[in-house]
Amino acid sequence: MAISVYVSGLPDPADRPKRFVVVQRSLPRLEKLQAIHASLDTEIEFEYILNEDPARNDEIMASFPPGSMVINATGMGKDRPGSPVTDRGLFPVNGLVWELNYRGELGFLRQAERQAESRNLTVEDGWVYFLHGWSQVIAEAFHLDLTPELFAKLDEAASTIH
Repeated sequence: MAISVYVSGLPDPADRPKRFVVVQRSLPRLEKLQAIHASLDTEIEFEYILNEDPARNDEIMASFPPGSMVINATGMGKDRPGSPVTDRGLFPVNGLVWELNYRGELGFLRQAERQAESRNLTVEDGWVYFLHGWSQVIAEAFHLDLTPELFAKLDEAASTIH
């Protein structure tokens, strides 16, 4: 939700995606997102798909043009086992793959990493996303200046339990 709202408000229209596909396994969540998007002033074409079948997600992902971004924000691989796509699913060539989960089995992340070289993917691990949020709270709570050096130390400390 947050990512879709953020990209719809990017100041330069050239930086906004033309199309944003949301696959959701919960109809109430999908409807809530549709209502939020309806309130936005954006030219982005939002597409909403109700689905929880990983094989169907492979088909959906296969329809994406080269350079597309694919994000796992399902909790699969963290809160429940599995991945939203199968091992047969192909990520878009020259794409960006972002695994928002930061713990658990991280099957989606592993699938993307296996295709990174052959499909020329940029793969982003949710650990860094988590660490940024966590470190901001630590810095605020302890009145610290979050310098790159301090961030590296926090990363190292947190990585011992990651």
